[in-house]
Amino acid sequence: MLLSCLALFTGCGNNINEIMTVTGATPLAMQESVPGDAALHITGLVKKEYDLSSRVLSKFATVRIRTREVTAGGEYDGAYIYTGIPLYNILEGVTPQKPKTAAFDRPLDMIVTLHSRSGKKAHFSYGELVMTDDRHPCTLAFHRRELLPTKNPEKYTKNKYKDTVKGLRLICPRDPDTSRYLDDVTEMTLELLPAPDDRLPVMKKGAKCGSDGITVIRGKEAKPALFTGVERMKSIGWVRVGHGQGYKGVASAEGYGLRSFLKKNFKECGPDSFFLFVACDGYRVLLSGREIFLSNDGAASMIADTLDGKGASGKYMLAPIDDYFVDRDVWGLTHVVMLEGPR
Repeated sequence: MLLSCLALFTGCGNNINEIMTVTGATPLAMQESVPGDAALHITGLVKKEYDLSSRVLSKFATVRIRTREVTAGGEYDGAYIYTGIPLYNILEGVTPQKPKTAAFDRPLDMIVTLHSRSGKKAHFSYGELVMTDDRHPCTLAFHRRELLPTKNPEKYTKNKYKDTVKGLRLICPRDPDTSRYLDDVTEMTLELLPAPDDRLPVMKKGAKCGSDGITVIRGKEAKPALFTGVERMKSIGWVRVGHGQGYKGVASAEGYGLRSFLKKNFKECGPDSFFLFVACDGYRVLLSGREIFLSNDGAASMIADTLDGKGASGKYMLAPIDDYFVDRDVWGLTHVVMLEGPR
């Protein structure tokens, strides 16, 4: 039976009529082509600028994703099926390049901004696009169709969009609303947010150091972090795999919930904020407020002080437990800076 099915689909190529003749059904998951008007310019802090034409984009691996789209105001925009290219697939081929004077030499403190032809923008931390897992990836979609009910589909009116996309549409299935969705995306920019570098540890690779406490900084104000009343949480079965060094073990962790910690120490923080986490050796990681406060990954993140029943290395550790890679772990965490996102 398996061989018969395989022969059916390999033998008929892309001819849907042949498939329908044999099976009596129309496959819904059909291959879609990148339209000729799709293109993406990549600029900013990169080794070179990239111009990805429709022909180049057609070489990238694609995904097929279902969305249920709700605006920030709670208005239902419909359910759809998209075909597109995850931003991760594009970014893994882009080489970030910072100025030689940069305080940190890796891209984990950078932001990625997508620009639409109309001038609208959507902002992400570099890590939430590259270090997270493959569930519901932020995607540049080049094809859309309505997801219709099986009963009386021709009478269904709940979907706002009836046609496919123009160019590239940014979809963010992890997000609870469409605030970061963009139509007709034309550009991607990698950049840094201004940070108070003169008040933060200098990068010292290989330094053996620890944290005597955490300082929280917003604007000109710096003060010791408050832990009283911050929610405690635990995680078990944390599979730890590094981007550069591979498997690091399966661990349990305990610590302070990241959302609770930030709300305690930055009263006005929220989804539009960005947070820079800095270690005693100068290692840096940037997280967006949207990934912290509005995603399941953010709900699982903590500032750990216990690992496998023992004190965490360096005392405090930023632990985004649900990341695919552990490269956003910050051992010996000494500073948390709230940064205003770009406009």
